[in-house]
Amino acid sequence: MEEYWATRTGRWRKAIRNATTPSLAERLYQVIRQDVQTGQLPAGAILPSAARVGGELVIDPPDVENAYARLLAEGVLEERADGALCIARQGRETSVGDATQIRFEAALLKAVREATARGIDISEATGMFKAAVLRIEEREQKKREE
Repeated sequence: MEEYWATRTGRWRKAIRNATTPSLAERLYQVIRQDVQTGQLPAGAILPSAARVGGELVIDPPDVENAYARLLAEGVLEERADGALCIARQGRETSVGDATQIRFEAALLKAVREATARGIDISEATGMFKAAVLRIEEREQKKREE
């Protein structure tokens, strides 16, 4: 399975721009911490390098390193054997494999909300989803048979 990279710099850029704390390091710290707390960054998600984040957010890499160091000291991040920083396991145990499930559930919830806003009840919306999954499975089965 591919590793789940925490490539959220587009969202981070917007959140940092809207934050009111004076330092960029503090703003980045708060944004990452919030993403971890809300489950948008699951345990095991690998953070981009400080140089990459700094380049994409136009922040000095030392500011990124300061935010990362603070999160590391608080146990929000952990360092892997290869030196990469990732989201630490906290409270309920999630895994990198759960990242797909988290994104999947969010997409499904969004689709169900959209369907109910258009007058389709939840059971009908989930039935439509199940039918779509069965069609996908049938296509995949046909591909394997060919």
